[in-house]
Amino acid sequence: MKKLYLIPLFSSIILSGSASAQTPIQWHGYFKGDCELISPKRGAFNKFLMSLEIKPLEDDKSTWTITYGEGPNQNTRPYELLTIDAELGHYAVDENNGLVIDQYLVGNQFISMFEIGSSKIQGIYALNSNGTIDVSLNNFSFDPVREAELGPYKLGVYGMKVQQKCRLFKW
Repeated sequence: MKKLYLIPLFSSIILSGSASAQTPIQWHGYFKGDCELISPKRGAFNKFLMSLEIKPLEDDKSTWTITYGEGPNQNTRPYELLTIDAELGHYAVDENNGLVIDQYLVGNQFISMFEIGSSKIQGIYALNSNGTIDVSLNNFSFDPVREAELGPYKLGVYGMKVQQKCRLFKW
């Protein structure tokens, strides 16, 4: 059975600009823990290991290496975290395949939102005060499940498909 992993193309667009700052040092390290996929219909339906390694490379780059699983089924994704504008909290994950996902550091969370295929994906990587990272990748339908208008405002509501939820511990 094939396992579904949501991060492949996220945290994973085209990038311009440069900066001379690195990822905040508290984010540097090797983090590893358990993940699960959860859907509204099925509940938790798949569990797997994930690790994230963040270490400085150059002034405006760090590794953002994500590994799913262990042993012969291990899947490593050697991404890079680019600093676009540290003052604005603007970073991006370069998947080194033509896809670059912009994300913003808001407080202790890297947050992104992007569309791919038939999904809208919201990614949140939250660094907790105890050194753990909580990862939440929320996959929504591309087309709204409900729309409405109120005066000049349009509302679009999107259906939740699946969530990847992880807690990673610093090693």
